[in-house]
Amino acid sequence: MKTGVKLFFLVSLLFLALIFFFRPSSEISEDSGREIGAGFLETHSVKLESSGASITEKPITSEKSARTYSWDYDGYQWHLTLFLDDDLYDEYTLRTRNRDYDLFASDPYDDWLIENIADTLYLLAKEYSLEGSKVPELCVSFVQSLNYTSDIVSSGYDQYPRFPYETLYENGGDCEDTSILSAAILQEMGYDVVLLELPEHMAIGIKCDSEKEGKSFEYEGNNYYYLETTGRDWQIGEIPEKYAGQPVKIIPVYRRPLMNLDFKSQCEYSKKDGIVDVNVTLRNVGSETAKNTTVYVALQSVDEMDVWDKAESSSMTVEPEEACNYAAKGLTVPAGKTFRVYVQAQGENLLSENITSEWVTI
Repeated sequence: MKTGVKLFFLVSLLFLALIFFFRPSSEISEDSGREIGAGFLETHSVKLESSGASITEKPITSEKSARTYSWDYDGYQWHLTLFLDDDLYDEYTLRTRNRDYDLFASDPYDDWLIENIADTLYLLAKEYSLEGSKVPELCVSFVQSLNYTSDIVSSGYDQYPRFPYETLYENGGDCEDTSILSAAILQEMGYDVVLLELPEHMAIGIKCDSEKEGKSFEYEGNNYYYLETTGRDWQIGEIPEKYAGQPVKIIPVYRRPLMNLDFKSQCEYSKKDGIVDVNVTLRNVGSETAKNTTVYVALQSVDEMDVWDKAESSSMTVEPEEACNYAAKGLTVPAGKTFRVYVQAQGENLLSENITSEWVTI
């Protein structure tokens, strides 16, 4: 079964993603919490604890566990309980990290979870008449409360970006993980956000009016204000001193297909010519369906303008996480000639991707 299909099947079974937020009055007592059901399958009352961020974990079954997150914002303590699935987490860990940062934030397979979190935050903000500027800060205050863990410690890799589901399941991550999670939630809430990549750090930028005070970056005619997703109590436009003046790469977050290409080739040759078979694998690691996608295979000559032989697949539709194969058989090159294998994927809504082999002489 394809990975994308398995992910969809697991997600479709997960009615267990029940999310509950509570916001008490200023004086915290056992019965002061207001219960927000937000249309979920059931509701629970929660005993409010003392101030301070915390995360508790309670096993539900051998495959599922509940995590309750508690954090402070605007003088109150907030609580969030998520029911997460071990099998779905395992599916995420099998997915390649070889994709752009924005594609982790726009991943379609955790839409159900991100939508529930965003909807509940919006209802709470509306219920308690939070000022507009405080709504994204409420969201990011939740993310800021998660544990900070470096990639080398948590995964053994220098760079190991995580999908939002993984960050929530693991109770935290590093700056890129919390930025990806924050961007996913805020974008679902309707905010225009970008990822901000700095040397050895990542944050998010949120579009605000140019009159707002604080550090901002201009991108395509809009001002995106810096918002830190690690640490505590950072406000919109407030940038840590160590990152002030550092170069920033602005990464827009939107849904798009992206192809990872790989191929294996085999050549049989004689005094007359060589016969080359090329087997191509393409996987859509993007967040959008790739439409009318074709694979072009050629045996390039040394000047790269001419080819000895070529083949092209019929058009195909490739869903996110889906892998497809194409075999170009019997391509020929004259004996004694130098060539390399050139593979390109292109489509209706897909930026062209290509890979090549080393040069070979028959």
